[in-house]
Amino acid sequence: MVLTTLLQALSNRGATLRAVGERLGIEPRGAVTGLEDAIRQHKPALLALLARSGGTLTPEELRLCAGLAKGYGLQPLLLALDAHLPSPPEVRTLLEGVGEQTPQTPRAYTLVTEPHQLEGLLPRLMAAPVLGLDLETTGLDPHQDRPRLLSLSTERDTYLVDLFALPHALEALRPLFEAKTGPVLVGHNLKFDLAFLLKAGLWPEGRRLWCTGLAHQVIHAQARMPALADLVPSLDKSLQTSDWSGPLSEAQLAYAAKDAQVLLPLYHQQKGEVQRLGLGRVMEIEPRTLPAVAWMGLKGTPFDPERWLATAKEAELSAQEALKRLDWRTNWDSPKQVLEALRRAGIELSDTREETLSRYRTHPTVAALLAYREHRKRVGTYGPAWLENLHPLTGRIHPSWQQIGAESGRMSCSRPNLQQVPREPAYRACFRAPIGRVLVKADYSQIELRLAAQIAGEKRMLEAFECGEDLHTLTARLVTGKAEPSRGDRQLAKALNFGLLYGMGSEGLRTYARANYGLELSPQEAEALREAFFRAYPGLRAWHRRQPEGETEVRTLAGRRRVTDRYTEKLNTPVQGSGADGLKLALAVLYEDRHRSPNAFPVLAVHDEIVIEAPADGVSAAHTWLTRAMREGMEAILTGVPVLVEAGVYGDWGVTEWETAVI
Repeated sequence: MVLTTLLQALSNRGATLRAVGERLGIEPRGAVTGLEDAIRQHKPALLALLARSGGTLTPEELRLCAGLAKGYGLQPLLLALDAHLPSPPEVRTLLEGVGEQTPQTPRAYTLVTEPHQLEGLLPRLMAAPVLGLDLETTGLDPHQDRPRLLSLSTERDTYLVDLFALPHALEALRPLFEAKTGPVLVGHNLKFDLAFLLKAGLWPEGRRLWCTGLAHQVIHAQARMPALADLVPSLDKSLQTSDWSGPLSEAQLAYAAKDAQVLLPLYHQQKGEVQRLGLGRVMEIEPRTLPAVAWMGLKGTPFDPERWLATAKEAELSAQEALKRLDWRTNWDSPKQVLEALRRAGIELSDTREETLSRYRTHPTVAALLAYREHRKRVGTYGPAWLENLHPLTGRIHPSWQQIGAESGRMSCSRPNLQQVPREPAYRACFRAPIGRVLVKADYSQIELRLAAQIAGEKRMLEAFECGEDLHTLTARLVTGKAEPSRGDRQLAKALNFGLLYGMGSEGLRTYARANYGLELSPQEAEALREAFFRAYPGLRAWHRRQPEGETEVRTLAGRRRVTDRYTEKLNTPVQGSGADGLKLALAVLYEDRHRSPNAFPVLAVHDEIVIEAPADGVSAAHTWLTRAMREGMEAILTGVPVLVEAGVYGDWGVTEWETAVI
């Protein structure tokens, strides 16, 4: 029976998603992650529901089942549940309405091509409580392409504004986007639309936005934004890539109207889910941050291609030099030959992974091999081909910033990933401000430790931060017993603070300390240091021990949720996710207070760091603007610990020592 199979599948923590899908006869329709999240999110309620021997579906249970069926094509589940637990007639009517999604009859729309049509449009739009918004463009690049059709849908009416016929329409509708109060503007993947609006000189108000893609990610704690067609399976997207630069067909107009119309039911559904799950504050943060992220991507990052090529050449030469220190008879790119060569050198290994090799990094052959691999990786990943990311018109790098790029809520970056550019100054120095401009970069000091101290309630840490004490120095004193720890002791303390924060064992600590700080610890030393650390900070140990086994919901300080059965994720998600919430609010404040530093803008955001570009003659204002925004953003999240922001002014991103900054 379908219900029995489903119950068994949900009860088995080891059952894979695809196995569940096969047993239920479900077609994922490409939304594999969404299906998995839906099953995991509603697992307790489903188990309780399926364990019942009789009765009828309550309205709340109906909404649970209908939501799964509607969003993820779970028609077999819906029908099986109703067959097993018969519903009253009025409930069955509701159930049949949401079961198999059928295309709705398209609503009429008004095509706006004349100035007189535009004149009375703004008051009607501003009077609506919520508007579906979609922008059709001639291409994907706001620097080279143009917005063609603006679709705006109220609960009753839909307007298609032809921006070619009315080139001043966006200016006429400026209050619709910029007013502090007005309708909620609902769109899907709104970052795309905002980039074109920003390019047109509009400054949308983030507090009035709602992105259905981001909302779905927040509700289901997903790292990937779904396509609109994943959320509305009946939506036909075949005309999305059609030619929008010429005369528009009836089919294109109907498509554009439908894109805006389907957003409103989706918004109401998501808003209910957000309220039910207690995610209201998170869905204040994400829309408010949206314009800043679009702004950062639109402006791009300054870049020096000549310096990049020179750095790539140096990496190639360094790889060749490292290869000269190795036996020429061995193919050092072949794991099999590497194992044989190391065996001849007296080193018996089971594999050639970096983690394995790093235990022998003091051996000349292993040291040369590790150097060769590192430089070859640099050449392959960050060589001349990387310059394909350079924009042909702006001469800058315009990556795609994912506002929710991880299940923790952290941002990510792609095409290219600037968050993974090597930390070596030679590479980061290639991100250089143009003549007459500077980079102001700032980061949060020990922010994950501060967040963990508040979340865990670790009193000694809280007292140290309140007194302005450096936690690495404190940890060094506590674990070594020295009144004046050395620089090496402080490095050890950093390995302990960052390594043990999320439940790492003693063997993991050895590997972490070796890989990140070049510290060699014996098993006995690692275990002793680990015990000393948790004696010093018993609140952290208690926090670790409070984590329940099995699948658990964890929350950030702002209420962002994630369901996980992994121990380390139960610890790092509340901390790193809270840090992400604070950083996003900092970006939002930067955008909202942009008048404080004219002609300055953010160019990079890397977890706990924000970099802005500013005029050289506006350094003081830019420095104040950035540090103030970062403090304000994080202080809204981190309320029990002082927030410390360290900032400096540079010519490029490569300078790493704050004390060398010109402030």
